[in-house]
Amino acid sequence: MSDIDRPSREVARAQRRDVAPRHDGSGRAAVSPYGAHRGGNDGLVANADEEPTVDWSSQLASLRKHQVTLACLALIAGTLIWKAVFLSQYYFRQDDFWIFDTSLKSSLNWGLVGRTWGAGQFIPAPVTISWVLAKVALYNWAAGAGIEFVMIAGAGLAAWRLLRTLFGDRPAILIPLALYLVCPLTFPDYSWWIAGVETVPLQIAIFMALTSHVHYVWTGRYRHALAVAGWLIFGLIFFEKALVIPLLLFAVTAGFLVGGKRLLPAVWKSVVRFWRAWLLYVGLIAVYGVVLGIALQSSTVRPAAPSSARAVGTFSWGLVRRTLLPGLLGGPWHWYHTAGSVYAFSSPPSWLSWTSVVVALGIIAATILTRKKAWRAWAILVVWVAVADMVPVIIGRLQFPGFAWFFAMETRYVADASAVLLIVIGLACFPLAPPDEEGVAAPKRRREFFTGRWQQVAIAMVLVISASSIWSVQKFASLTRPATSRTYIANARTALALTPSGTVILDQQVPSGVMLGIYHHDSEASVVLGPLSHRGAQVTWTSQPVGNIGRLKVFGSDGRLYPAAIAGSSTGKFAGGRDCVTPKRTQLVLTFPAASVSYARVLRLDYHASRANAGGSVTVTYGALTRQLVLNSGLNNAYITVSGSAADVVVQTQATAGLCVYDAIAGFFVPAVGGAIPATPS
Repeated sequence: MSDIDRPSREVARAQRRDVAPRHDGSGRAAVSPYGAHRGGNDGLVANADEEPTVDWSSQLASLRKHQVTLACLALIAGTLIWKAVFLSQYYFRQDDFWIFDTSLKSSLNWGLVGRTWGAGQFIPAPVTISWVLAKVALYNWAAGAGIEFVMIAGAGLAAWRLLRTLFGDRPAILIPLALYLVCPLTFPDYSWWIAGVETVPLQIAIFMALTSHVHYVWTGRYRHALAVAGWLIFGLIFFEKALVIPLLLFAVTAGFLVGGKRLLPAVWKSVVRFWRAWLLYVGLIAVYGVVLGIALQSSTVRPAAPSSARAVGTFSWGLVRRTLLPGLLGGPWHWYHTAGSVYAFSSPPSWLSWTSVVVALGIIAATILTRKKAWRAWAILVVWVAVADMVPVIIGRLQFPGFAWFFAMETRYVADASAVLLIVIGLACFPLAPPDEEGVAAPKRRREFFTGRWQQVAIAMVLVISASSIWSVQKFASLTRPATSRTYIANARTALALTPSGTVILDQQVPSGVMLGIYHHDSEASVVLGPLSHRGAQVTWTSQPVGNIGRLKVFGSDGRLYPAAIAGSSTGKFAGGRDCVTPKRTQLVLTFPAASVSYARVLRLDYHASRANAGGSVTVTYGALTRQLVLNSGLNNAYITVSGSAADVVVQTQATAGLCVYDAIAGFFVPAVGGAIPATPS
């Protein structure tokens, strides 16, 4: 047989073995042991006598193509773990309970979602989420924190997507992304549920709206403008500050997207070329403004001019120097905090405040000297802070000028600035990436402005700021970590399930760590804790105990139920423990050793009545106050509302026997020592 026939014979043998032939370059067929149905190696190297092995070099080469993506995802995942641990240390408080409890009493209608809260806040989406949570998982922190965690994750991914859209998959985008993800200004909002549910979606709306708008500028396709409108609506239903997003979009467009060295022609070009988008955005803002105006008609707090120009200056400069700049650079390191409070406010050392100002000005100057157009980016940040963060406080809270310095320490007002800073740093330092839309011509390659040592300096600064941020957040957590409300609610839930039937609970203010007294009736125990009881009439509430109450209990500061005691003045027990009426003595006088306390608000009379006296009444006189008391048989505690002090308590009866009085106590209610339910706190 000739040599020409050999390849065909080997092919035939290979086919009979179901083995694919391969050629060695000499015209001969070489046989692959993996069969004719297999493709290429796909990173595997083997011979007929060995198992396939992974070609790690090709795998690593593939990963290098996605190294920026993997690094961004790792950064987002790492900070999410950190934030999940942070969230686990907190619980609902203040406005959270107010909105939950209001939701329990309401249907999901305009009367609920269209009302304003606090200082005139109009937040339909957070209220809707609160309504669902109140109905499905009342006071369940795992569910509430889970919602917030998903939002935080979404904000991180949206920030990354925006950076990729504007600047491409360059390693440098890790710098603004890291600064945003670790910024300490956002963490106080995370610790307060309703604040986080307002602020984080606003940041998502900023990122997603700008991303869609960039695609609209690239392509002129109106569907991208409609996507912007959708994200704008999303932001508006969570937080009124989204009103400023269109201004941000216009500033980025005129300053960086349309090109040109001169700003005024770029502004005009932006208006003319994209007028349909601006008309859409402004129309949405106008509609929202009408809705907001209607909602504010029922608000007790309405926008008004500040009462003092000096207060405006104090607030504005204090917010920048003591809160914004230290926070953006990893501060404040130190927090103003009072013992037992769940609040902490930015209070950096004076030297750190001024150092932050100097460093910030140095960074701004360096970028402008290196790239002339960088000033436009920093101007965007200045305008955002002024319009979105300062103006709402100035017209909403500075009617009380004496608190201007205090408002300047509140990180909640500038938490969203961290999202805008991410955009500004990118625009100031990086060239825009070529459009990734199909059919859009890529511009000429842009000049790189910050290379070489600039990158090393930037990386070093990010590492320092990140370490500083971690320290500031941990300091904040150590001060505010004791979750008073978590323990209080857990104990109260158990107490309401275990307390005996017939228990009457004194309705008092919940601790300030749960809700402050400024909420008035909404911060009373029956409103906050009542929904946790599912026992109907077995447990009742009273704000002013009157008459005979067998089991009167009161919630302690730890959320456990205690027997209700009275702190004040006692007449003391009689010789023999009691004094009884007789046919010749139908009036009993109980005398205080000294006049009873002037702050007395309740009088408790301990007595025993026979069955024959049940249903009868006695007259009780306390100072100038006289009340009728209907008697119950057996041993009883009777409560009478009083005010001020008295020398004695006089009990006048028509009965001739069968009524004995032990003592009288005037004062105010406190939890008794011992006898708590549950016996062991949660």
